[in-house]
Amino acid sequence: MSDPGQPAASAANQPRPGTRVVHYGPVWNANLQQVADDPNKTITAVMVCHGMGEQVRYETISAVAESILSEARIRVGPNNVSAPEVALACEEQNFLARAEIKWQQTDERGDVLHEHQVHIYEAYWAPVTEGRVTYRDTLKFLFSALWSGIRYSHPFAPKVFLRWMFGAPKRLAIGRSTFFGLVVAGLFLVLQIAIIGFVAIELAQQYKQVIAQPLPAFPGGGVWHNLGGFLAKIVQWIAPLFPGISVIFDRSQPAALRIHALVKLLIWFAMIAEALFVRYFIIEYVGDVAAYISPYKDSKFDQIRQTIQKIGSDVAKVVYGFRSEPAAANAAHPPNVPNVPNYEHVIMVGHSLGSVLAYDTLNAMINLDQVVSHPQRRRVQERTRGLVTFGSPLDKTAFLFRVQASNEENWIREQLAASMQPLIVDYKYRCDNPNHPQRKLDWVNLWSEKDVISGALVYYDDPDLLPGDPRLELRVDNMIDPRANVPFYAHVQYWHNPLLGEQLYRLIV
Repeated sequence: MSDPGQPAASAANQPRPGTRVVHYGPVWNANLQQVADDPNKTITAVMVCHGMGEQVRYETISAVAESILSEARIRVGPNNVSAPEVALACEEQNFLARAEIKWQQTDERGDVLHEHQVHIYEAYWAPVTEGRVTYRDTLKFLFSALWSGIRYSHPFAPKVFLRWMFGAPKRLAIGRSTFFGLVVAGLFLVLQIAIIGFVAIELAQQYKQVIAQPLPAFPGGGVWHNLGGFLAKIVQWIAPLFPGISVIFDRSQPAALRIHALVKLLIWFAMIAEALFVRYFIIEYVGDVAAYISPYKDSKFDQIRQTIQKIGSDVAKVVYGFRSEPAAANAAHPPNVPNVPNYEHVIMVGHSLGSVLAYDTLNAMINLDQVVSHPQRRRVQERTRGLVTFGSPLDKTAFLFRVQASNEENWIREQLAASMQPLIVDYKYRCDNPNHPQRKLDWVNLWSEKDVISGALVYYDDPDLLPGDPRLELRVDNMIDPRANVPFYAHVQYWHNPLLGEQLYRLIV
């Protein structure tokens, strides 16, 4: 690679400055435009939105890249897959990083048939909610959601709720088990709150007993001679924090009594660990959901939600090529080369709460493409190859957190809210022609029955479609991931299971 400090040669042939695997420069340049113009090459952008509680920057980029690469190695062989690279650009005065992966499809003789390049971007929003949602906020959100769900479901018969989409209020079924599931969830939540409260009170009492005692004084004499006695006094001083410990180490007590005291102490430690974990989960994970979803009914977290949505939109605008100002022509952007990304295909990916952000972001980009002037349009609908959601709570948000319209004024509000979601306004936003769909936006949803957060997405399609209607091909493709099979942990197992890589690879090629 040439010295980055030397004058640039032909922009079309000049490698991007940087090391062998790290590149610096604009998001799009003449080299990438050559790839986009080559019929034997395809360049695809993947934008991933991480889920709740996922706090490490670039982790989701890495996970998606590894998932795609694993599948590519199986399909085309490891020798045809290049080592991943990374690129760093500056857009709108913000640094934007991406991973770049590439592989070639060859024939039996080894001749290259087609080359695929994939650029993976991330909408990283975790710091926005950090420390902003309290334990009380989250509990209020959960009980409000549970009550709303219980109120509109029925314990012994199927029931429906109305949601405005595809041009009319649609009757959507509520399963018979929904009521009992919500009641069980509510009772479990009450139990957890009781455990957390009990543990907190007991720990406070134990702490008071400890600080009420005088600090143990180190006895005089030699250090080593008196060290054992001093340690014994320390153990005695903190003994209130370990109920029953004096019995456990008292050899004069019956063995059965000592074992009973040990079991009680272990149960106490387990309760402390469980209380700490549940409280952390409620704040760090469910709290993210509360901050993003609550604005549908509560304005307290409006700013947080708008900030998260702006992060998603800012990255998506770069990916789709919406620029606030065109870049000046230079060696990297000659006048005859577009200065905005021109990805042939774009794929939106979202895990957990990130699936809600991915859904909102794609809707926002489709809307933006409709309202800008014709020269500024970026063919969002035509270029978007797929929307991949996994571990998604989208159906739960549609059911639990909508305003139940009961009069004309509310239905006007529902129509306005639906207008911001073109994916449920008309199937034409998912394909080229709803009556004879050839090119379509594939919405793939991976879920597992062992994942309490996810579910099949049935509240984003028209329930009134009749058999034989070509729009049936445009419905959400719900797929159960058979390897997401560990209760609760299933919510994060998708990342390392082959089904995710298979679907992403399919959409890319």
